[in-house]
Amino acid sequence: MSKNGLHRRYDRLTPEERFRLDVLATARGDEQESERLVSSCPRATYTMTERGFGGRWSGTRELGMRVYIGLCGPLGKLEMIDAFRELVEPIRSLMHDAAFKAYFAGHHSGSVHAWEHAGRSGTPPMWPEEGDPKEGEEDRAVLEDTEHLEWKVEHYGGAAPELMDRMERKVATEALSIWEGFAAFCREDMNLSPEKVLKVTVQPGLERIEDLKVRAERLELEPDPEITAAIRNGLTESWSVALERGV
Repeated sequence: MSKNGLHRRYDRLTPEERFRLDVLATARGDEQESERLVSSCPRATYTMTERGFGGRWSGTRELGMRVYIGLCGPLGKLEMIDAFRELVEPIRSLMHDAAFKAYFAGHHSGSVHAWEHAGRSGTPPMWPEEGDPKEGEEDRAVLEDTEHLEWKVEHYGGAAPELMDRMERKVATEALSIWEGFAAFCREDMNLSPEKVLKVTVQPGLERIEDLKVRAERLELEPDPEITAAIRNGLTESWSVALERGV
């Protein structure tokens, strides 16, 4: 269809067709075509609630969703940390077993190789046929090595919980700072409880926020004042724009 032919049919476009054509025209940088589509769109008169009332509701939904999306990242990380914590002990047990099996397999193989290289027959004195070390004076070195190996497994295996503890504190502080910025905005700019505002915008997020507050109290965390101030100031600015436009 030629452009001229399409122009003559602008009045026949459905809202869905006009929307798609305008998106495509805007995407390819065709401002003239976009203007024709917009200017030829039928006009209608509507009855609506007072702009000041409806605008506040629109702004509340928009800001509540924006804050919750920002919280989803750190809250999701905290949930992953909790999930990994449950795996730490089973993984440490597996590491312990694997390390000792590898150690004894290597020790046995080296002992047999050295014994044979020395031209001796049979098995080394400290290793019976089934491959387990004998008890006695001759395997004292093996026991000392295994004690050192035990220390290494416990030392390096214990690094994971410590690392997760540090990560939990860092991520929880970030989430708490975002929440406190939102809470300050709600109380001081909207004169409303932040929990009430979140409930009417993203109700499923309220339970996650309660979990965050319990965690923060347990860890004795304090919000980062810079993050809190940045969130609060950004929301205040957006709220003032929403009130001005009344939508």
